[in-house]
Amino acid sequence: MSYRMTRGQALVEFALVASLLVLLMLGIFMFGQILGWLHTLNNATRDAARMGAVCYDPDGDNDLNEHIIAIVQQRTSNLPNSGSVVVVITSYSANGTPFANPQKRQRGGMLKVEVAYDAPVIPIPGILSSPRRLRSVSIFRVECDRN
Repeated sequence: MSYRMTRGQALVEFALVASLLVLLMLGIFMFGQILGWLHTLNNATRDAARMGAVCYDPDGDNDLNEHIIAIVQQRTSNLPNSGSVVVVITSYSANGTPFANPQKRQRGGMLKVEVAYDAPVIPIPGILSSPRRLRSVSIFRVECDRN
């Protein structure tokens, strides 16, 4: 076998292996990025639910959910496509039934904060679609009474 043929064979093998390695590196990068976004989302949800469970109301306007949403928006403002963050707040009584008024809090009840985010990812056909919906839920015991 001549030198030119072995050199051509090595080039073809490198092209095949390099394309697989690039795809693998892209997958690792996207996984790490999604994991970081999910970590940010979990922290924002937990912080907002904690503030809502203790009836955090710095301006005294009795609109507790406004502050929960503001905390989530502040904590997720560095995410790309942060306008797609959706917050759902549900307040439960001590016996587990949801209140008709989402502003109501009852000591011993539960406050559930759900956050959804559409993460803009690089689509990989058959493996990863774009956008990828990330969700986070946090439930805290309510430590205050508010009507």
